[in-house]
Amino acid sequence: MGTHSAMSSDAAQLSIVLETVDEAVDTALAVGLAMPDRPVIDATTRDLVGHLRELMAEDLGFDEDPAVQALFREGYRVLDLTRRPTAESTHFGAYQYMREVGLLTRRFADAYREKQEQDEADG
Repeated sequence: MGTHSAMSSDAAQLSIVLETVDEAVDTALAVGLAMPDRPVIDATTRDLVGHLRELMAEDLGFDEDPAVQALFREGYRVLDLTRRPTAESTHFGAYQYMREVGLLTRRFADAYREKQEQDEADG
């Protein structure tokens, strides 16, 4: 785990299940004729934030890769507590935030997959 992680080393010991991450992202990014109910948005957002934190706790090559550094900067910006919707936030604002976290979580999951594939190819 790199020095620029969003979680403690204990949390980094958890195994990332990419299928679960993908399912949460797919839920957040599904296009429908109407927005999901607010409880669904809030639950999906909580799931995505958890997945994003887990992915940010992984060593994705932060020290070597400027693109990964930019990804982490975006992750810290999105996870900033002042940006998160509250109970008083509009339904649409909560929906937009869920989608923003979903898109970023997908980018982190892709970086994680790529790093795993590189690690497997290297040894």
